[in-house]
Amino acid sequence: MPEELAVWLYGINAGTLAEGGRGLSFRFSEAAYRRWGLRSPILSLSMPVSTRPYGHSVAAPFFEGLLPEGQLRRTIAYDLRISEIDTFGLLAEIGRDCAGAVVVQPETEGAPPVSAQVAEPIGADEVAERIARLPVFPLGVDDRVRVCLPGMQNKLLLTKTPAGWALPIGAPSTHILKPAIHQFPYSVENEDFCMRLARRIGLRVATTRIERVAESPVLVVERFDRVTLPTGGVRRVHQEDANQALGIEPDRKYEASGGPSLRRVASLLTNWQVPVEELLGQVTFAVAVGDADHHAKNISFLHDEDGRIRITPLYDVMCTRYYSSVTTTPAMFVNGKRHMDEIRADDLVAEGVAWGLPEADAESVVFKVLEALPEAIEAEAAASQWSPEPLVRFLKVRGQALHEAINSQVVSPPRVFATQPCSAPHLSSGRIWVHPYYREDGTPVRGHWRHLR
Repeated sequence: MPEELAVWLYGINAGTLAEGGRGLSFRFSEAAYRRWGLRSPILSLSMPVSTRPYGHSVAAPFFEGLLPEGQLRRTIAYDLRISEIDTFGLLAEIGRDCAGAVVVQPETEGAPPVSAQVAEPIGADEVAERIARLPVFPLGVDDRVRVCLPGMQNKLLLTKTPAGWALPIGAPSTHILKPAIHQFPYSVENEDFCMRLARRIGLRVATTRIERVAESPVLVVERFDRVTLPTGGVRRVHQEDANQALGIEPDRKYEASGGPSLRRVASLLTNWQVPVEELLGQVTFAVAVGDADHHAKNISFLHDEDGRIRITPLYDVMCTRYYSSVTTTPAMFVNGKRHMDEIRADDLVAEGVAWGLPEADAESVVFKVLEALPEAIEAEAAASQWSPEPLVRFLKVRGQALHEAINSQVVSPPRVFATQPCSAPHLSSGRIWVHPYYREDGTPVRGHWRHLR
């Protein structure tokens, strides 16, 4: 086992990960100082570029967060004859293809390869075989394939080439293949439908599709932290999840178990001058489709090579409320609500206001999603061949209830409904926000944007 590991980022040996008596430590290289400058958050918001090494309490949450969790981690550790608590040892073995642009490998190895053309092609039969073997070889890790990705669900990492699927040996993985979760009927169709629904509403989402492998549905997810170049190369784009960005251990991703709150995540983004409106849109959608598992490791940030920070597209969203055995406690509370079915539109708006958004801006984000949802569900159900009728019915009922609540829930509070339109409407890019009000005949009019002529 090497004493130190090189941590590569955007083609630069950005630093050294070491393990000693006090646990993990990480030191940035001089090349990192020169390329990005001191205090740059290029690797992690919790670990900006510095001349001083970071000790275990700071380094461990980030590097632990690169590895798979739960039974997947235990199985990989067993297969590799490594202790499951040996983060350094696991990264030495499987850190060559991680989430984001990070590559962790022994210092004796050269620069990480970036060409998908050297990946080893495989046929449909081997893809099916590797998916079937995931309980024994999670992520497809074996004596030749060495990759890692956070999460607890079985998935296979592969590289897509013009000739078809290939093993990510000597090349970055480009796609994630997620087989069905047998205890949750329609899990593949559920996630794909929700992802397509989010895109139809106008949110940025990871690209997904369903393929049949050995007659079983498999969700194929295109990695948004990979860009395939015309030359055949693959450029890694760096990302980190909210737990890593906040320096919180990956096993504390649920707020009820000591994980971060949405307000804390939003505050971090605001401190780094990243707009939070997109985060509010993602949270609103997760609530709207009943995803109680939208935890802090399902919220991530992209770090472009030039240092720009952005929220990643939405990913890993599905309707967990469709399954009666799944908890109703949201992974991250919204306006203090601890039951998915108790979260209403005004809670989502209040959450956004707590982040520092003007009320009209928060209402605009929330209402845009909720108002578009019923029609989008109908359209996506008609357009998709993978739309289980019971799931669609469930989503329709949930979506319609939230849509109708935009009007019904705001009748009482006097700050929302008036007898006339708001006399001092909010202005926003050539349009005005008209607060909900009653017409003279008593008909309620919901809040809406009115474009200026």
